[in-house]
Formats: sequence, structure tokens, C-alpha cells
Amino acid sequence: MPKDSRLSENGFTLIEILVGLAISSLILAGLSAAMSSVNRAFDKTTAAISSQNEISAALDVASGDISRIEPVRDTTVPGARYLFSGTPKEVIYVLAERPANNKQGLYWVRLQIAEAQGSTRLIRARAPYASADISVVSWSDDVTLIDGQNSIEFSYRAPRRGLRDWADEWADSSSMPEQVRITITDKATGRLKIPHFVETLKIETNSLCVNPDAPECTGIAVPQ
Repeated sequence: MPKDSRLSENGFTLIEILVGLAISSLILAGLSAAMSSVNRAFDKTTAAISSQNEISAALDVASGDISRIEPVRDTTVPGARYLFSGTPKEVIYVLAERPANNKQGLYWVRLQIAEAQGSTRLIRARAPYASADISVVSWSDDVTLIDGQNSIEFSYRAPRRGLRDWADEWADSSSMPEQVRITITDKATGRLKIPHFVETLKIETNSLCVNPDAPECTGIAVPQ
């Protein structure tokens, strides 16, 4: 048999096999790292989309509420103050529930920001309207609209009455705010999760009120 033929039948040497295995291991390690990176990116993207969907649904609820706030006034006290309370972490108002999915009538509604186990929650609660005294309201029907590593704040303004800057608290009980803003930022980065959400109260006459006794202030009065 020719010499060249015998050499061709010898196969791979041990060193060649070890080198081949080492190269294969490097390739497999690279593929594993790449797949792990893809999986992490997928999980991160999925979590971000889920968070955005949750925030979007929550703001839909808030928008529907705020746009329908009733301009209820407490006529049992001097000045007939409006039944609206707004702070950075809580907004309380009176809402006329629609009959489709709820018992029809006036309800107290509260949007509250609460901290629990390092997570920030936006909670909606309500109670049947029975008294103008917020301190005696017994809240129920709690629904968590947002739950995550966010920072959430409310602010208020009335630009048509000259109050163009956003205020952390609505302290004027003789009038209603014209707009409510909800700011949601990522705690980790400090960046906005979404653009500033602003909803306008659809209370045209009351948004222009300065004196609650003025003829144009025609809010629903609390029975004596």
C-alpha cells in the first residue's frame, strides 16, 4: 500500500481532537451567553410592556373619574366650600356613578398613593355619599390600579383663573381646580415612565368661580 494512503487512514491526533473540543466549547459558551442575553432582554421588554399596559389602564380609570367630578358644595358651612381635596399623595372628590356597572348615585372617590414593602401603589377607593364630612367616610371597594417601583404624585392648577403653575396641594375650597396632573417616574432612574398625564375637569362654570355665591357657580348643593 502506498505511503500516502496509510497516512490518510491514521485519522486525527489526540492534540487535534482536544483543540477541536476546546473550540467547540468556546462556541457553545458564546452561544449560551448570547441566548442568556436575549432572554434577559426579552424578560425586560416584557416587564416594561406589562408596566406600560398597567399604567395605561390606570390612567384610563383616573381620566374617566377626574373628567366627571361633580362640583358638589357643602352649604351647611359659611362660604359653601367645594367638596374636593387635593394633596401630592391623595385626591378626594364626589362622583356620580353611572348605572351600567354600579349602583347609580353620588359616591365619594379617593385616589391614594401608598407605599407597601418597597412598592408604590395607586389605589382607588369609594364610599356612598352620605355626608359632606370627609373624616367620617368609611372607604371600601379598594382597587389597586398601579403597583411597582414608581414614584407617583398629583398636582393641580387653574390656568384660566391665572393659576398657571402646578401646585402640590389644592387649598382653595371656594373653587375647583381646572386640571389635575399625575406624574409617574421610575424610582431607579428618576425618569418619567410616561409623559405627564393631565386631565381637565369638565366643569366649565365652576372652573371660573371666584366667589361661590356668584350666579355662575351652580354646583350641586349639599342638602341642609
